[in-house]
Amino acid sequence: MVVVLLMMTPAVSAHDWYPRECCRDMDCAPVDRAELLPDGSLRLTSKVGTAVVRPSFQRQQSHDHQMHICMARYSHLDNMRPVCLFVPMEDADRLLY
Repeated sequence: MVVVLLMMTPAVSAHDWYPRECCRDMDCAPVDRAELLPDGSLRLTSKVGTAVVRPSFQRQQSHDHQMHICMARYSHLDNMRPVCLFVPMEDADRLLY
């Protein structure tokens, strides 16, 4: 099953609200595509890259009704890893577990 979410709302100065521990001014962005994987994980793609978010990964409230992900690559051999995930409150129940 594939779920695609295209975020078409206007750009917001998101870095104004991303917590410092999540963002280094370049690694957070709105989610462009979300794919539900068979194990319940989400494969999320943003302008930063693509990361797989496990069902148990902590979610935080989004401030602009969009899903945002902060991700990082810890070495050139690693895949992107989620640092923080922000979801709209109306989607929180559906995306938590």
